[in-house]
Amino acid sequence: MRKFERLYRELLLSSLNRISIVRQKDLASKCHLSLGLVNKTVEKLEKAMAVEATRRGVRILSPGRLLNLWAAERNVSGDIWQSFRLDPLSEVEQDLPRDTLITAFSAWSLLAGRRPAEYYRLYFYVTNKESFNFWLSFRKGKIRKTNPNVFALYADNEHLLQSSEKGAVCVPQIYVDTYSVNGPEAPPFLRDILQTYPDLSLW
Repeated sequence: MRKFERLYRELLLSSLNRISIVRQKDLASKCHLSLGLVNKTVEKLEKAMAVEATRRGVRILSPGRLLNLWAAERNVSGDIWQSFRLDPLSEVEQDLPRDTLITAFSAWSLLAGRRPAEYYRLYFYVTNKESFNFWLSFRKGKIRKTNPNVFALYADNEHLLQSSEKGAVCVPQIYVDTYSVNGPEAPPFLRDILQTYPDLSLW
């Protein structure tokens, strides 16, 4: 995951928490980024009319614009560390190590308590490779390499961990990851997220 994505995440979380202005120094500190990268990213977001840089800090003008810009730039496939097939998927979901963070379809189903559509792929972030490899070692006989349905992404990202709860990444991350992995099940999930969080919608 690219560093500037932390800033997108933090700004969207601030917006969801009804914080309309955030100081650049605070963004740099929370996201573990240099002030230079924060300012450069804010300048880019200003051109997209998603935020405005003021003397008091960064004002979030359109969370929907920011979310859609991030979704278009997000590349989940570039973060995949391991992929394989392991069935049944429902059991894999329930049996993941504690230090993993689910995202996309599984995460929204957990947080919302419903499934807008059936899905057959599992995406999650691994925060401890050693722990995950230990978990895998007990399932070697069941794992297949063809037609993968389990995708492990490595997350060396403190901000992602800090913004997650209940074993799932935050809502903006769920949205952009779902958008990136795509597939026929993605649109119903994306619509459901925006219906639940209308502040993130463009309309």
